[in-house]
Amino acid sequence: MKTTALAALCFTSGILLGADLGPAPGTAYPPYSLSNTVCRVLPRTAPDRLYELYIGLPASFAEHPERKYPVILVTDGYWSFPGLAATVSGLSYGKHIPESLVVGISYEGENLDYGKLRAMDLWHGTLHGYYEGEGHSERFLSMIETQVLPLMESEYRADPGHRYLVGSSAGGLFALYAMLSKPQLFQGYVADSPSITNLWGMERAFAASGRIVEGRVFITSAGNEWTEYRKWIPMFYERMKRHGFVKGGLEYRGTPGTRHGAGLPESYMRGLMYVMEPLAPEKGVATDQFAEPPGKRSFVVSFWFPMTSASPEAVSAARRDHEAFMAKLVSEKRAQIEALDSAYVPDSAGTLYIDAASRSEVEAMVSEDPVVKAGRVKFEVLGD
Repeated sequence: MKTTALAALCFTSGILLGADLGPAPGTAYPPYSLSNTVCRVLPRTAPDRLYELYIGLPASFAEHPERKYPVILVTDGYWSFPGLAATVSGLSYGKHIPESLVVGISYEGENLDYGKLRAMDLWHGTLHGYYEGEGHSERFLSMIETQVLPLMESEYRADPGHRYLVGSSAGGLFALYAMLSKPQLFQGYVADSPSITNLWGMERAFAASGRIVEGRVFITSAGNEWTEYRKWIPMFYERMKRHGFVKGGLEYRGTPGTRHGAGLPESYMRGLMYVMEPLAPEKGVATDQFAEPPGKRSFVVSFWFPMTSASPEAVSAARRDHEAFMAKLVSEKRAQIEALDSAYVPDSAGTLYIDAASRSEVEAMVSEDPVVKAGRVKFEVLGD
């Protein structure tokens, strides 16, 4: 059985993340399935490996057959795909990036040695004694170029003008190797804690060739990983920066307090925000709810029922009339939103967010409420 729950059960209808948790005899529980995902096995490229793709589809994929989507490829899909798919979903919801296809590159088969397979595919040069032989990153990159990308573009409407490569550790090394080998193949590269040992000469030769990288590049290192490993990453970044061949944008960021691999979620989130920033549907402060009109500020108004001897029926009627007034302000776009929190605060009559030029303007607006005029509901402007 494969060592990860993600890779353990993979069907064309989705990727099953559940595992046998040992239920009581006779009890059957369904496995958890990651929605909007499919699994594809590629034609065999070598006797000792068979590549498998985990593909996350955008939420609008079925509803908009005319649309093309950016595609984000991540190495080590058997480990990284679920987390990256969730990250991309959150980033697209927050309008930092557009909806995108997410592709995790993995291997098909049982009892696989992922460490050896990934080293042979992601590493550039000798394997430093971890395994016999050398890495063949050039072969792996060719497989991506000739099989993965054409499949995504022909069957899943991936946009060939917006491709992004993401990887961590040896995967980060591979992302930088791909950048230096075929700089036009991707428009952005995210390299989390890359092992850059074998890239110094390649980077020097690339700079001397006069070639350029038009895309964006984001590199990170974990603050508490091995000292000898960590110190070379910012040096490599500084040399790339000095050589100036990355024209789209180059950024380095540390992830303080994390060890190797632990900074990966933050690196992927920040990295995708950076490399895909030109595609961001919105930038800066969110504008879909609390956008202040020019010359105005946002005020918070809290309402409550004063202690009275009024009957429950009278209080209920006052609440109904007051809520109708608040709803009217919202519908007329004089207030942004109403929050009715009486279930949690017994004497509360709700909250309004109002854009106005001054506090007196807010007080005048709220005083139009007949229930406020009658003294059955009190209010306080809490400030901006």
